[in-house]
Amino acid sequence: MKVVAIISEYNPFHNGHEYQIKKVRELLGEDTAVIAIMSGNFTQRGELAVTDKTIRAKAAVLCGVNLVLELPFPFCMSSAEFFAKSGVKIADKIGIVDYLVFGSENGDVSELSDIAAISSGEEYKLTLDALTQDGQYKDYGYPELCQIALSKVYGKVIPRDFLGPNNILAIEYIKALKAIGSSIIPFAIRREGAGYLDIINPMQPFQSAGAIREELASGNISALDYIPENAKNVFMHAINEGKMPSDISRLDYSVISSFRLNSLTADIDIQDATGGLYNRLCDASADATSIHSLTAMAETKKYTKARIRRAIWNSFFGVTSSEVKSLPSYTQVLAMDSIGRSLLKKIKKSSCFPVITKPSSYKELGYDVVRQKELSGKADSIFGLALKNPNSGRFSLTFTPYVKD
Repeated sequence: MKVVAIISEYNPFHNGHEYQIKKVRELLGEDTAVIAIMSGNFTQRGELAVTDKTIRAKAAVLCGVNLVLELPFPFCMSSAEFFAKSGVKIADKIGIVDYLVFGSENGDVSELSDIAAISSGEEYKLTLDALTQDGQYKDYGYPELCQIALSKVYGKVIPRDFLGPNNILAIEYIKALKAIGSSIIPFAIRREGAGYLDIINPMQPFQSAGAIREELASGNISALDYIPENAKNVFMHAINEGKMPSDISRLDYSVISSFRLNSLTADIDIQDATGGLYNRLCDASADATSIHSLTAMAETKKYTKARIRRAIWNSFFGVTSSEVKSLPSYTQVLAMDSIGRSLLKKIKKSSCFPVITKPSSYKELGYDVVRQKELSGKADSIFGLALKNPNSGRFSLTFTPYVKD
């Protein structure tokens, strides 16, 4: 039996995710076990997950995933580089993973590996630094500069659309695997269907998670038609219970207040908020009345919306650069089936990496785990307030992982 890991958000789990899992088993064998290393309650682009991680994990297991492990806060809400490094660390440390499976726009591991090698090299870094300092490129955004630098070093033009969100993460996964000398084999599956920014297209069987979230936020539950039936039932129940979708506006005043209470400073170590962005947010908070307006006021070509959103939350929770660079010191079980149980037993035998099965037991696992788990717990308690029917602030310490018989 082969074991694959998928670093995921499942925000929410939809037909495209189910397709990926079925394709994995088609290509690697029907008995292939799937471990999802899934984001907690915040996502890589600095947004709230559409519903609590425990609900999303249950949906994933009911749709073919065998074991769901958490990629905890703040690592689930990091740049592509640290998101990838964090997920890869967990996949490698648990000691039983054969393949790291990921979606990509081109589905070509060989080409992605070439680009990963170039972007890890000194020539690329020097070229990118030179472009950043070159006045003729002063109006270019960072992604555009990366594309130009890669093209210069690669010796041929890399199309702008090659650096789509899935390819970017795929490249970072490959770089992360190589950096730690992991034996895990990267395995790309071409992404099918709608792109990240596409709206709902009834003629398309695979919709983007973003389009589904947008429809759900507007009250259109017909978007659940693009979700596998087992997941649809889980999410429908969550909607009826007031647990989905989350609404960031419920946290607006808390976040704006935190910035208005803080002072401008020249000495700040907040992840994603360096280079003057922290002060920019503090200053803009005087006029902003929502997280959305604060993000819009701070946006420039230098600062993307995703980075600004991450900077807002990292500032709110006090997440430092060193905390993110340390990478996760633990993971915890969110959901599993009978195969997942057997995988968990193998992990316990083959690895000393902390895998929490009882959320409240973390205090026995050392300083780094305690520090990270308590920060993640704070983020979870705040996330709970964004639900129509809020979770208890202690929910993340009292929930029981879902087990499918």
